[in-house]
Amino acid sequence: MIKSFLRQIENRLLNLPFMAWILLGFLVTFFLFFIRPVFLDPSLTMQFNPYILALTPIGNDYRAIVSYSYEWFHSGIVPPTLYPPLTLIFFAPFSFISYETGYQILVGIILICYLFTTLILPRWLNPHKDTSAFAMLLFVSGLVSYGFQFELERGQWNLIAFAFSLAAIYIFHKQTKYRWLAYFLFSLSVQLKLFPAIFIFSLIDNFSDWKNSLKRIIGLGVINIIALFLFGINPVLDTIKSFNEFSYNRVFIFNLSLSSFTSFFFLKRILPQKRIVLWLIANKWLPELALFTLFALCFLIILVQAYKKNTTGFNPYIFLACFIGACIIPSISFDYKLSMLPASVAIAAPEILLSEEDKKRPLIIGLTLVFSLAYSSMLYSYTNKPEILQDNFPALLLILIICTIFSCMKSSKQARNSIVDSKT
Repeated sequence: MIKSFLRQIENRLLNLPFMAWILLGFLVTFFLFFIRPVFLDPSLTMQFNPYILALTPIGNDYRAIVSYSYEWFHSGIVPPTLYPPLTLIFFAPFSFISYETGYQILVGIILICYLFTTLILPRWLNPHKDTSAFAMLLFVSGLVSYGFQFELERGQWNLIAFAFSLAAIYIFHKQTKYRWLAYFLFSLSVQLKLFPAIFIFSLIDNFSDWKNSLKRIIGLGVINIIALFLFGINPVLDTIKSFNEFSYNRVFIFNLSLSSFTSFFFLKRILPQKRIVLWLIANKWLPELALFTLFALCFLIILVQAYKKNTTGFNPYIFLACFIGACIIPSISFDYKLSMLPASVAIAAPEILLSEEDKKRPLIIGLTLVFSLAYSSMLYSYTNKPEILQDNFPALLLILIICTIFSCMKSSKQARNSIVDSKT
């Protein structure tokens, strides 16, 4: 009797829709990172802790880039910045209006880009054309997320560059007659922010045709490298010098990079201070290399799976791996990049989490729940989390590992069916 009852419960749990497990992950992190720190504080007082390291006046990064653009436009001298030279040209029109008006315009553009990348483009790229409950959950939760508000507060333009990159990916795969426009938009995104360069792997439409894919990658790479020298070699050297000065010994809790995580991990003194640990602290480059090797291995496995299964068209596994790489590889990669997270998951997750492997359903449910926990944990500020969970790098790495596992589990038949659906 008891065994029969337990078997019925097990069957009911296994037959629950995947959306139930995704919602469970959201609810767990909502309680841990919002209800508990805000309402259940031992002081019996509702907490209103500042969850973003806000600067006054608002839009600090926007003000800086506009001032640099103004200096270049009016003096002809290229000031050293942390961004590609085309950024000065892009923001030059903003130098003719007040900072307050320009910042308001920038906020409007960011909101439009968020709507475009999170709600519209996922429907165009995914074979499932309807606006699902999952897509709306990502869209709404992303609007009020810490990363998106951080993007607005700093006046950053990650979402603008990301929108150009996603538009390029869509045109490349779905509007093949206009691939020249896809290459232009992709290059524009790279020249606004260097990190979109990794999305070049999403501009592969046939993994068996590696010769043409390699030519495309090399061609776009050469074009974008040349574009970096738009104002000559000296501004590039000054930019590299400024970046090195900025990144040297700069460790922030809101830095997503693997190098920053390594520093924070040792600073927290989680490990016992034995001789081997002290040696690793003195040779921090070794754990950094190990983490980078793990990322590279996962990325390579996903690429090999795409090649072995002879997949064509848009590959969500590679796309999500590219996004994670864009977040964790640069040494300076602040949490406002998480403003792109809802769009990336909205595009990739429906295909990644969809599986017909009934025998592996318990494993798929477990991975889906962990995926949801990792994703939703990044919607909240580090100020609401225990010290050991404040850095978002482990959550991104966990999503990458889950993505890699799913890419290996996906059968060639399922991959081909997805491609056929996406073309219909």
